[in-house]
Amino acid sequence: MGRKKHGPVGVTFFTTFQVAKFLGVSPPTVVNWVNSGLVSAHRTPGGHRRLRLEDVVAFARAYNYPVPHQLTGATEDEPPSARRVLIVDDELDFAQTVADYLQLKGNFEVETAGSGFSAGVAVARFQPAVVLMDILMPDMDGFEVLRMLRRDPRTKKTPVIACTAYRDAAVEQRARAEGFDGYLEKPIKLDKLMEMLEDALQTGKRA
Repeated sequence: MGRKKHGPVGVTFFTTFQVAKFLGVSPPTVVNWVNSGLVSAHRTPGGHRRLRLEDVVAFARAYNYPVPHQLTGATEDEPPSARRVLIVDDELDFAQTVADYLQLKGNFEVETAGSGFSAGVAVARFQPAVVLMDILMPDMDGFEVLRMLRRDPRTKKTPVIACTAYRDAAVEQRARAEGFDGYLEKPIKLDKLMEMLEDALQTGKRA
């Protein structure tokens, strides 16, 4: 089967081996994804699996795999996506629910971090445009992580929105005084979060 041209990356379909190389997993893992219905594929007349570019990119974004420039057509020197959001929260179900909503409804590229420590690693690797930060976490609280980000020249201007289950005016006042670019109380309204993210991305205005 011939490969069809598709924009800067040059092909529409990929083998399971190619997809495994792009996403940093083993070829059997990709086969398992296909067999489990997590990503679509079709078979050639010879029985070989082929995955569409669009399906691979959608899968990678849905399951928080970094999308390599070979799939997007971007060059390595281009800046990261302007719609990358990092969610830092030790409540994993909450973080995943918010991530799913932002990906499906807002076309955001989302990653999650379950602790303040892992947030630092994720920020350096993922380079988010906006961070949604839980305030109370077991290792480093959100205030500590914010100060860490503000000390780094690469992230000192990255908008960070505080998110907390504490309904306390003093906590909100401290969050704004310490330099958070927005404040949300749990349970959050997802449409309100979407508005705050769009505002932070487009204008840099404090929410």
